[in-house]
Amino acid sequence: MRASHADPVRHPLPCLVLTVLLAYLNAFSGSFQFDDYKVIVDNPSVHSWPAWFAGLGHGIRPLLKFSYTFDWMLGLGITGFHLTNLLIHLANAWLVFRLCETCIEQQALRERLRAVPLFAALLFAAHPAHTEAVTYICGRSASLMTLFYLGGLLAYATGRTRRNNSGQERLMLYATPLLFVLALSVKETAVTFPLALLVWEICLRKPGSAWKAAFKAQWPSWAVLLASALFFLFNDSYLSQMERSAGLNTLQGNLATQLAAFAWLMRQWALPLWLNIDPDLPLLRDLSESLLPLLFFGIILTLTLVCWRRRPWLGFALAWAILHLLPLYLFLPRLDIANERQLYLAGWPLFLALAAELALRLDTRSFRIACIALLFALGSLTLLRNQAYVDEIALWEDTARKSPHKARVHNNLGYTYKLAGRTGDARREFTLALQLDPKLVKARHNLEYLEEAP
Repeated sequence: MRASHADPVRHPLPCLVLTVLLAYLNAFSGSFQFDDYKVIVDNPSVHSWPAWFAGLGHGIRPLLKFSYTFDWMLGLGITGFHLTNLLIHLANAWLVFRLCETCIEQQALRERLRAVPLFAALLFAAHPAHTEAVTYICGRSASLMTLFYLGGLLAYATGRTRRNNSGQERLMLYATPLLFVLALSVKETAVTFPLALLVWEICLRKPGSAWKAAFKAQWPSWAVLLASALFFLFNDSYLSQMERSAGLNTLQGNLATQLAAFAWLMRQWALPLWLNIDPDLPLLRDLSESLLPLLFFGIILTLTLVCWRRRPWLGFALAWAILHLLPLYLFLPRLDIANERQLYLAGWPLFLALAAELALRLDTRSFRIACIALLFALGSLTLLRNQAYVDEIALWEDTARKSPHKARVHNNLGYTYKLAGRTGDARREFTLALQLDPKLVKARHNLEYLEEAP
C-alpha cells in the first residue's frame, strides 16, 4: 500500500510567493521588447487616462490597455510593468492552487492526493515556458486574460460543489459571467470559456450530478458568448482581423498546421529546453504533410477518452489542452502559428495530472524528492530564459539561433542591430532575410534605408 500524502503545507501562499520571486528575480533586468514599443512605449493612447477613455469607443482590448495605462501613470518605468506582470502571475498561481484543490476534493483518492494542489501550482509558477507571458511585457495579454478566465472557472466550480449554500450559488451565477466579460475585454481568445465550463463538468462532476443544474449555472456564460460573438461580428477591428485570418489557408491546411503546432507546444511544455519566441513552423497545405502530429493527436485523444472516469484528472488535463490549443486556431488561424504564451492557460491542468500521477506512484519521501528536483530544474531554466529578455539584441540573437531559416527573425535581428548602430551586422541580417524570403518587403525596405543612410 502506498503511503498517504495527507500532510500538505499549511500556508501555501508564502511558498508560491517565494517560488515566483526566485524564478523571476532577474526578470526586472529585462527591457521593453519588440511589440512593447508598438502597444506601450510609442502608443499615446495608453500614456494618460483621458487618452485611454478616448479610445474606448473604437479600440480593442480595453482592460489590457487599462493595465498598461495604470503602469505608465504609476511612474516607475519598466520596473512597474514587470512588477504588475509578476503580481498577475502570482495571482494565477494561487488560482491554479484553488482550482486543483477543488478538483481533488471531488476524487475518491483525495486523501492520497492532498499534497497535489500545491505542487501543481508551484510547477505552474516556475515553468520556463511561461516567461513569454510574464517576462515579456506584452505577454500580459495572456496572463491577465488567464487571471479572469480562471477566476470565473473557480467561481463556477465553487458554486457547483457547494450547491446547498445560497451565497455560493449567487457567487457562481453573478461572478462567473462577469469574470468572463472581463477576460474578453483583455483578449478575445477567452471565447472558449463556456466550453471550458463544459469540459470541467464532463470530466470532474460528481456521479449523479444533474445536467439540468449545470445548464442553469452555465447559461449566463453562454449568453455572454452569444452577445460577444455579435459584438465581434459588428466591430470593424475584429471583423477585419477575422477576414484576414480566414484567407490565410484552407480548412484542411489549417488542420494540418494546427496539429503540428499542437505537437510542438506540448513538447515545449514537457521538455522546455529550446524555448523560442518566434518558432520556425511551416504553413502546411495538406493533411498528408502532418502525419506524425496527427498520430500524436490521436494518441492524446485516445488517452483522454480512456482516462475519462478512472483517472479524471488526466482526462481533464488532456481535454483542456486540446480545447485551448486547437479548435479556435483551426477556424481562425494566425500568421504566428504558435507561441509559448498559449501554454499559459492551456497547460495548468497538465501540472495537476503530473502531480497526481507522481503522488499515486511514489511514497511520501520519493514524492517530496521528485517535487524538489522538478521545481529546481524548472526554476533554473526560467532564470536562464529570463536572460534572453535583457535587451532586444539578446532576444533576437537567441531566436535566430533557434530559427535560423526564418526570414522574419533575421529581419527583426537586423533592425535591432540598426538601432544599436551596428550597421555591418544589420546589413548582413537584412541580406540573409531576403535570401530566405525574397518577398519580405520589410527586409528590402530596411536594407534600402540602410544603404541610403549617410
